[in-house]
Amino acid sequence: MDLELNRSPMEGYACALDTILYQEETQESIVPDACPDIGAILCTQTRCQLTRKESGDGRLEVGGTVQVTVLYQPEEGDGPCRVELSVPYRAVAQGPVEPGCPAVVTPQVTAAETRALNPRKVLCRLELAIACQVWRVQDEQLCQPCQDSAFALQQRTEELELYPVMAVCEKGFAFTDEIELPAGQPQAESLLGHRLELRCGEAKVIGSKLIFKGEVRVCCRYLTAEKALALGRWSLPFSQIMEVETVEEEGACEVEVVERDSSLTLTPGGDGRSLSLHMELLAQAVVRQSRATKIFSDAYSITHDLTVERRGVSFAQLWEEKTLSQNFRETVELSQGVREIKDCSLTLGPCQTAREEQEAVMTVHGMAQAIYLDETGALRALSRSVTFSCRTPLPAKGECRCRCAVDDEVQAVVTAGGLELRCPVAFSYLITVQQPCQVVTALSCEERAEGQARPSVLLRLAQRGEGLWDIAKSCAATQESILQANDLDADQDLEGKMLLIPRGR
Repeated sequence: MDLELNRSPMEGYACALDTILYQEETQESIVPDACPDIGAILCTQTRCQLTRKESGDGRLEVGGTVQVTVLYQPEEGDGPCRVELSVPYRAVAQGPVEPGCPAVVTPQVTAAETRALNPRKVLCRLELAIACQVWRVQDEQLCQPCQDSAFALQQRTEELELYPVMAVCEKGFAFTDEIELPAGQPQAESLLGHRLELRCGEAKVIGSKLIFKGEVRVCCRYLTAEKALALGRWSLPFSQIMEVETVEEEGACEVEVVERDSSLTLTPGGDGRSLSLHMELLAQAVVRQSRATKIFSDAYSITHDLTVERRGVSFAQLWEEKTLSQNFRETVELSQGVREIKDCSLTLGPCQTAREEQEAVMTVHGMAQAIYLDETGALRALSRSVTFSCRTPLPAKGECRCRCAVDDEVQAVVTAGGLELRCPVAFSYLITVQQPCQVVTALSCEERAEGQARPSVLLRLAQRGEGLWDIAKSCAATQESILQANDLDADQDLEGKMLLIPRGR
């Protein structure tokens, strides 16, 4: 007869889709009538905004806008000018995605290039990398030990320390502030575009609340009354509270903050030193937590013939969670000398991980930019593709997830042959190991066939690799009776010992 087993669902979330979508977007734009003709393109600055993500029917759809500021030198007149473009994007990822599944999406521009088609028209080309994760509630059902006491069942459970994702949540929030140009900097006559660096630092769970803190680094290029290019920088802290469920304290929180919209304008009626900043941001959080979980792994009967059905299951266990930093240096040789560096930046794409033998190799591609005055005083710009990599030991059956971020402001220094860009880059990685297990799925019990009478006591030599459970199961005895008959402790090594095995009753 089949024995009734209760089933309980696994806690947390399973990853249904984890991918990076790569695509290219292009757009032509006419120079506004109020702007002078284009003489030479200097550089292209971008901000990638996420405005839509929707999961369901086997796909994840995401969309948004890339805000592009093209800085150029006019054919006539002093100082650089700008052209602004709004380039929409839309991407679709196919996979086992159900309606309502929470998704974490991080869009990034990995390359941007603009060329002048004529003095009044530009063509902008963008390369995007959109990192997508979709999570679904665990549908794994685990059987629990049988509660029926009529068949002298001996049932084995094992406790595993698992590291599941317990919550996936998000929160949109607004950020508005009045900021001032630092003392000693010239006032602004007009703005030439801004960029944002969004960083989340401390994040922790307290009760049912996820508290996270971070900062927004704002960089604004502007034109002075003397038609010179200048730069304003601000570091603005933020702190938010997000609701989470089914998570206890000490959860490990991974929070991504992305831009939905932003604007930076000169305050009307001001003195050219006050600016109004408004941002719409989205925080997306994945919370993991160590959980002790009992697995029903085996069973036998002392008095009956028991058929046990089992299947293999793998569970994620924490191996290592760490951040490694390395210093980025990029030396650029230039045909003309550099008088002064006006601005520099580094944009990173998503981090990709590959296994090479017993190591995880984490690689990220990015784009470095610099604007400078050459030795003649002419304004120039350069753009370079850069690649970073980092290695760490990776165990067998290990999986590595990594994020990479610029850890501080990018610095640029003048060298004898050109300039050098410097900044620290942080690789934050999580390594989990898949632990294979056998779990019981069904029990069937029958009356034991009559046979030769069994002795009341057996002698049994414990073999290498045998545990107390294995010996008791093979002899249809209880573990407790073997320990008592041989005056042993439960954790004692049995290999090579001759054991008295009392007959089960």
